[in-house]
Amino acid sequence: MAQTVLQQVLILAAMMMLGFLLGKRGKIDRKGADILSMLLLDVFFPCNILAAASGDFGDMPFSQVIKIALAYMSCFILFTLLAKPIAKLLRLNEDDSLVFTRSVAYPNNGFVGIPLCTAVFGTEGTVLGSLSVPCATLYMFLFIMQSFRREKDHNLKQQLKSMLTPMNISAVLMIIMLATGWKFTGAPLQFLSSLANCVLPTSMIIIGCLLSDSPLIDVLKKPILYLITLLRCLVMPLIAAVILRFTGWNRTVCLCIVMVLGCSVATVISIFGVRYDRSPEMASKSVLQSNLLLPVTMPLMMFIAERIL
Repeated sequence: MAQTVLQQVLILAAMMMLGFLLGKRGKIDRKGADILSMLLLDVFFPCNILAAASGDFGDMPFSQVIKIALAYMSCFILFTLLAKPIAKLLRLNEDDSLVFTRSVAYPNNGFVGIPLCTAVFGTEGTVLGSLSVPCATLYMFLFIMQSFRREKDHNLKQQLKSMLTPMNISAVLMIIMLATGWKFTGAPLQFLSSLANCVLPTSMIIIGCLLSDSPLIDVLKKPILYLITLLRCLVMPLIAAVILRFTGWNRTVCLCIVMVLGCSVATVISIFGVRYDRSPEMASKSVLQSNLLLPVTMPLMMFIAERIL
């Protein structure tokens, strides 16, 4: 498994490098990356999720689907609680502490987690990884968006409306499909599957483009960023692996959950850090460094997780 993960991570890293080179040479600018991101999040990912939900997963009961979703949400909350005392020990100020705890707790389940699960575990991995989407969205709404905002008056209606994205809607439809057994077939499934094939290269090229416009050397000079990467990509997912060992679940299911939980810091941390002026430099660089070191941390983490599970 570790060798397979390493191989897939290297393939994804090569795609990321392609995006990096395209960004450096000016072939894809920030506007182009934004257009690719829109296509990925609003078209390719939803098609990928719905196509995966039409696959054959044997006799996985719907109760298991709910348990997996709850496991994701529980881990996000647990990681937040574990990160808080560490932030206190480091004597971080309010903004740095907020960015630190959320960076440690919230993995990039979308851009990195689902493509990686698909590459390693196939269609089943897509479904298992996609079950993290509604949980991650709920966590983002309750524990990130609300904590990063400084103003007192929140437009709750507008915030709830912002959660109605194609990706979230497709994730809910996937859960309904798994509950009812309904599947896409024939030409519609072929259409969805064809667009789903765009997820892997597009997501990695986007990340590479974003890295090309960032100060890579500066990121490697900050000790606290290494601590964030260590906790986010190694310690927290391995804690989850120890807990999952006692659930009695299928080993592939557990490994897939751990893989999602071991991904780099979620991009939304950087977005909210900059938007609400909450330690924006630390927020952006934590996302950047964890992505840079992912080709090292992910195979190592999965190698250890295999032996735990």
